[in-house]
Amino acid sequence: MRDASQRARVATAVAVLLLLAGCGGFVPGEPTPPDTASPGASPSDPSTNATPDVDERIGDVSFPNGFTRSGIDVATARERSVAFLRTEPATGVAVERFRAGAYADYEYEAARDQARFRLDVHNGYVDITRSDVYVDDGVRYSRSARNRDISFEASNGSVATTRYRAADSMWAVASRILTVGEFRAVGIVEEDGERLIRYAATGVAVHNATDIRGSLTVDRNGVVREARLAYVRQGESKRFEYAVAPRAAGNEVAPPAWLPAARADA
Repeated sequence: MRDASQRARVATAVAVLLLLAGCGGFVPGEPTPPDTASPGASPSDPSTNATPDVDERIGDVSFPNGFTRSGIDVATARERSVAFLRTEPATGVAVERFRAGAYADYEYEAARDQARFRLDVHNGYVDITRSDVYVDDGVRYSRSARNRDISFEASNGSVATTRYRAADSMWAVASRILTVGEFRAVGIVEEDGERLIRYAATGVAVHNATDIRGSLTVDRNGVVREARLAYVRQGESKRFEYAVAPRAAGNEVAPPAWLPAARADA
């Protein structure tokens, strides 16, 4: 996975929107989302899983705490992964497609002194809400919209607070994947010189689910770098994706195009 400011699209439902109420408003745009999320180097395609092929090298792998060949401790995965999102230079994306026309997409970028978090939610009917928050030098700028109503705001705000809320919201998508999906370690993936452990989904804790596909990668520190899960239930497709990666140290988060409007409005 590469450092990439063009990472795309992300996810959550009403509960997560409430969580983000203090982190930003809503941002306008086209109501139709893209079909896939592609954060820099896009994650591997979900694999069909009933009996996944296993890489023989997996037998020599040293698993991080909380991860074994046959399972994942969600609490440990959360602790390591959320800490990474809150403290390290990072970029990420998450996606939920929970019913026809309904989606939630996130984009996240964080450096030492800047952070940006974007959330785009469509309820599948007529309501579209979008939030874009950018924090720099102790000022929190936001662009908010519900359907076509747009507003800007500038107020005191810290990078740490924004990252705290953004990390929790991003992880909500990964948590859904880990608690619904059943995963088994199957191999090793090389990403920009790093060796990651790859898991494949073998099932889901959903009654009568079909066409189950999914994968997950974790680094040596127990940080989930990528997680995907897709399945069909009663003819309705469900899809969840999550991917994060470290940013190059010293790279700033690019200010959004709407920043001058937010400053002028303030």
